[in-house]
Amino acid sequence: MPTLTWTHGLFALVLGAEGLQRIVELLVSKARKSDRATDGVKPVGETAWLFMVLTHALLFILPPLELLLFERAFSWTVAGPALVLLVGAKFMRYWALSTLGKAWNARVLKPNHVVQEGPYRFIRHPNYLVVITELMVVPLIHTCWLSSLFLTVLNGAVLNARIRTEEEMLFTLPGYKEAMGNKARFIPGLI
Repeated sequence: MPTLTWTHGLFALVLGAEGLQRIVELLVSKARKSDRATDGVKPVGETAWLFMVLTHALLFILPPLELLLFERAFSWTVAGPALVLLVGAKFMRYWALSTLGKAWNARVLKPNHVVQEGPYRFIRHPNYLVVITELMVVPLIHTCWLSSLFLTVLNGAVLNARIRTEEEMLFTLPGYKEAMGNKARFIPGLI
């Protein structure tokens, strides 16, 4: 077993903050889902939800296991850029969620209107870009590259199914196709 260092503490702090954020998001999502249910809006049935929850749970299992089993060394060369990308992702998340306001939910719920402000001026799924970034870079803060690779690939498969379900619903909204149909999903002008 490796000797615990301040870098292990930093990694635990980052994982703890990520976990707290997800718990708060689930609580907010549950409350908003209940509010929308009074209006007769129910989550779209999706098989990806369970796999999405599992993928996010693995973020708190796989990197610590990899760190302990393979005694991954800390490297500022890897951790520095990973932390910068993570902080940037947090700003993007705040921008995306504050733009959506009460329309945001962790579940797929039909919104009342098409949001075209904030990061949605440029791409269709800024919050999913945040999730992609988080699952890729959080393990890299302590060079857990196997976890980063596995979580990135697994998340890609989950998001592929999730986005198909969500967009199937969104493209039924009046004006969504006209407003968002020509925008990239994640990176303006690319993908």
